[in-house]
Amino acid sequence: MTPAALVLLSFLRMDAHTGRVLERQWRDGRAVDSGSLAKPFIALAYAQSHQFRYPEIMCARCWLPRGHGKIGIREAIAQSCNTYFDALRAALGPGELDAVARRFGLRGAGKARPEELLGAYIELSRRAGEPGVDDILEGMRLAARSGTAKRLARDALAKTGTAPCTHVPKAPGDGFVVVLYPAVQPRVALLVRLHGRPGSYAAAEAARLLQ
Repeated sequence: MTPAALVLLSFLRMDAHTGRVLERQWRDGRAVDSGSLAKPFIALAYAQSHQFRYPEIMCARCWLPRGHGKIGIREAIAQSCNTYFDALRAALGPGELDAVARRFGLRGAGKARPEELLGAYIELSRRAGEPGVDDILEGMRLAARSGTAKRLARDALAKTGTAPCTHVPKAPGDGFVVVLYPAVQPRVALLVRLHGRPGSYAAAEAARLLQ
């Protein structure tokens, strides 16, 4: 790997069973903006105050200009639909989202250190079978199959995101992906950040790192 690539690519690999850090290539341990990686926790915060039922919402315009059409939770996770999660977040009461985030080891739904963010996803996968969780995990599996993380090209749980760039010089945004592999009883958890490219490109880098 070239020195230039070391600057452009950051990643953290953890044991999905124990949470132990296996490999780290991250320039610093500062908190990063969770961006769209907060969406599963927004969904859970909504679900717990709505009898664990997720709505269907019409998305006419999103990061995808033509919109996603009528969309439910699984597809919304897979396609990272901003319209869907903006609607869910608007329905939350004060403090509801932060309370859910803290249950997963986050200090809030805004910024988190890489280990905290990846650890929250490991904890999410461990809660399979709990109310509201399985739909989210299935959405993450769809993301890896045919959604925003399809460049992984493997059966995994994945969630992509784009967040403000913290590099110098700055880019419009940095792409992120969280991957739990394999999808059933994950052994490895991976967080990848790619400077100046969307989360779908970070998924392609994650695929290379999982080889």
